[in-house]
Amino acid sequence: MDQREISGFYDDFAPQQVQTGANERLVSLYHRLRALGLRRNSNVLELGCGVGVFTKLIAGTVTSGTIEAVDLSEKSIVFAREFLKRKSNVLFAASDVVHYPPKTGAFHFITLMDVIEHIPLADHHALFSRISSYASEETLICINIPNPAYIEYVKKHHPEGLQIIDQPVHLQPLLHVLEGNALELIFFEKYSIWQREDYHFIVARKKRAFQPELRSASYSFAEKLGHKIRRTADRLWFR
Repeated sequence: MDQREISGFYDDFAPQQVQTGANERLVSLYHRLRALGLRRNSNVLELGCGVGVFTKLIAGTVTSGTIEAVDLSEKSIVFAREFLKRKSNVLFAASDVVHYPPKTGAFHFITLMDVIEHIPLADHHALFSRISSYASEETLICINIPNPAYIEYVKKHHPEGLQIIDQPVHLQPLLHVLEGNALELIFFEKYSIWQREDYHFIVARKKRAFQPELRSASYSFAEKLGHKIRRTADRLWFR
């Protein structure tokens, strides 16, 4: 499909995104990033930022780090820049996320929130090859997608609600793409927003060579004391 046709769809879709604002799904994803360690000094690459609604949520936490936000739709980026014009640490770019070369680096997070289901499956290898080239071992790659079974249901019963490209992304082929680009799955969750288990949240990172390291080596004194108390309690319980 022609890139101009796709970007034109999202140019037309941008005003609706502005009106929708931060829905329950985006707020839940923001809290997931916070739980994963999003901090004031985090550096974030947001691929597929749309009109900047999720960007604004992230920017509420990231005050001294940098947020680099990218979207194919130039009109969406115009809205996003206006929406966050007072945030000097947010950089926007209108570009194809599959081949985008980041302007900054040392990312703590790379996010693709409801993005890859709108990118042709044939382009997923190129997308994650590019991501793998600039992700570090410390980067968390956070992906949110609709449950593929939900997309298949909507295709059959409510196709008018789908976007110009809106395809089911199944876990096994996605894992194959990740593995083929030196990335590995470290977390997967089915969760519910408007329907039961209608979304999947995935966290990946660069593959790491296994390095033996006792977990206890990183415990604080309080954690070591807590573990000792629990072990003592367990021994007493099983006597």
